[in-house]
Parts: sequence; structure tokens; C-alpha cells
Amino acid sequence: MAEATSERYDAIIVGGGPAGSTCARFLVRGGARVAIVDRAEFPRVKLCGGWLSRDIWDALEISPREYPAGLWEWDTCHVRYRGEDRAVSCRGWFIRRVEMDDFLLRKSGAALHLGVAVKDPAREDGERGDWSVAGLRAPHLVGAGGTHCPVARVLAPPRPSGPVGVQEHEFRADPDAVARARIGRDGEPELLLHDDLRGYSWNVPKTDWANVGSGTVNPHEVRAAWLRAREHFVASGHIPAAYVPELEPAVMKGYSYYLFDPAHLDGAARVDADGARSALLIGDSLGLAQPLTAEGILPAIVSGRMAAEAILAGDPASYPARMHAHPVIADYRRLSRLRRAIAGLGVGARGANGHSAPAPSPVSGLRAHPARLGRRVLMNGFAWMFSGARLPAPRAIDVALAGAERWLDRRAANNRRAS
Repeated sequence: MAEATSERYDAIIVGGGPAGSTCARFLVRGGARVAIVDRAEFPRVKLCGGWLSRDIWDALEISPREYPAGLWEWDTCHVRYRGEDRAVSCRGWFIRRVEMDDFLLRKSGAALHLGVAVKDPAREDGERGDWSVAGLRAPHLVGAGGTHCPVARVLAPPRPSGPVGVQEHEFRADPDAVARARIGRDGEPELLLHDDLRGYSWNVPKTDWANVGSGTVNPHEVRAAWLRAREHFVASGHIPAAYVPELEPAVMKGYSYYLFDPAHLDGAARVDADGARSALLIGDSLGLAQPLTAEGILPAIVSGRMAAEAILAGDPASYPARMHAHPVIADYRRLSRLRRAIAGLGVGARGANGHSAPAPSPVSGLRAHPARLGRRVLMNGFAWMFSGARLPAPRAIDVALAGAERWLDRRAANNRRAS
């Protein structure tokens, strides 16, 4: 490991969110000297619904009992689609990101350089030198700064599809008013699947807080989606009347990020021939959000840990392979393949520019036949995925996907010959 000096570390991590702080914690545990650089001061507000799926505690090696801030465990998900409501039994947790990010960052054991803006990282002494960031030096650089991370600008990972769009707001409210208005118990999410299945909206009561928002596969559609969702939440009375002004479009904040695509892993690492120096991308800087629900915290934490383990093993080049082999990412690969297969059937949605748009979920291409598919199956399945449940019978799914892909390849070849 690096000689202990005031400015040289074993690794510099750009970004102090869950991905960066997790990577730092496992590196420090392995004996590395680590610096985290973030342009924000912590605690800092982070737009996020704040839901945690069931695998997250194992990935963190932390028990829910060890988490000292607000934690809302739920075992029922309330789903609405095309006028039908269902309460689905499944399990998850909600947190407030402003609290969790600060907790994980302080627990990381890294040297914190907060309030420091990072431009493009550089290499000292040419392409074989250490990485230099904000006056710090290290042989290993980890990008964890989100969608617009400066390390991602340097590595430029493949982006086969555009980002998804979100409008969201979290606001403080009187707990008695929240309790009277919510659809279920404290912390139970209310999900509104959009009629075209190109996204969904949510309303999550967190005792004296409420988190509301919409996400769509096309960022240009998110404002209109939120207006429709706001109309539903107000009409249903599930938002305390005194806080309806908090739902105005002018109050909502927007952002975008990338759903997982297997091609993203091709740009996950840049490693020198001897493996002594590397640059890796984790979390949203790589584009790892769950392909169906767009959850980002679990894959951020998984990728942070995998990157740390690769660096500690002296083999940072193994990071993409470690990600490919991880069970969570393996499920994401299957969902991504399923999305592509459905898009290949030619029943996908049309984008705002009139061109075929990528489907936001495995069911989006089937939205024209909700009766045949079975609304209850669709709603139960979405709630099940929202809870972070793993895909059943993965080998059978792989066989089915391989067969569908071969059929689509043959159909494409026949079309080419016919034309």
C-alpha cells in the first residue's frame, strides 16, 4: 500500500454517495488509505425516493438494527393500474437519503475532502503516472459522482440507450395529517403505474415526511406524467390537503440517470497493463439502475463493494467480471435481455420524436393487451420487483431468452433477405 503522506492515497473516490462510501469502507477495511472527494458538504439533500430492497443489508454487512436514522420497514405495497387497486404483500425499507448518505460516509473511514469541486481528473507524468484529483494523488481512481461524474467523462462508457427522467420532491409534514391521508400504514408505498407502462409515480409517507414523484423512460414525458399523477393523488385524498402546494410542478426537482445495460460494463474500468493503476466506475456514474423499477441504491452499493474487492486483490481489471458474476447484476442482465426481446417484437412504445423508444420494463411492450396479460399478474409482479425480490428459476429464464433471441435473429435475417 502507499506510503503514508499528506496527499498520496491508495485510492481516490470522486463522490460520497452510497456507491463511493461503500467502496471506501471496504477498501479501508482491507488496509488501504482512501480519500473521498465530493463537491457537496454533508449532510446534503439528495433527490431519491429512498427505498432499500432486501439484499442491501447483506451487501453492506450492516444490520437494520445498526442504522441509527429514520428507517421505515414495510410489508405491503399499494399498486394502482388503469383504475384497479391492489395491496400486494412484499417487503422492503425506506430511508431518507440525506440521513443515510451521511451515515455511510462517516462510517467509511476515508479521509473526507468535502466542498471540493472536481473537474477532469489527470494523470501525473503521462499515461503511466498516478491519478491527480484536487491536489491528491493515487494509483487507483473510482468514479462515484453520479450521472455526470467527471471520471465517467474520462472513461466514456457505452450508452446504448438514453437516460430515464424523474421529477421528485420530499417535504416535511405534520405526522397526524400524513397518518390521516396515507393509503396504508406508515412507510407503505403507493405506486401508480402509468397507463402506457412507460413509467410510474409514487407517494411514500415517512411519518413526518412525504416523498412524491414520477419517473418515465423518456425524460420529455415526465412533466406530463407528474401532472396526471398529481391529479390522482389529490383526488384520492392521499396527500394531506394542506400540502397540495408541495405538488406544484414548480416545486418538483428533475434529474436523469441510466438504467442498467450489459454494454455499460464494457466501460467500467480502464487499467494499466501491469494492473498497478486503474480508473473504475461505480453506481450511477456507470449506469446500473434496475432495468424495471430503476432502483439505484442496491446496485450502487454492490458495485462499490465489487470495485473495492478487485482493487484489494491487486486485480482491478477483474472488476467487470466480478460484476457480471454477481447474482444481482445477473438478474439485471436477464431483465435487460427481456426488454430488448420485447422491443424486437415491434410492439414497443413510440418516443417523442416518433422513433421507437426503449421499453422501460419487460411488460411495457405488452401494454396493448392488459386484459390478456392479466392486470393483477402485472401489478403483483411489479410490486414483487419493487421489493427487490430475485428472479425465480434463472436457468429456465436463460433458456427461454436464448430461444426468443434466436427466433428474433432468424426473423431479422428473413426480413433482410426479403428486402
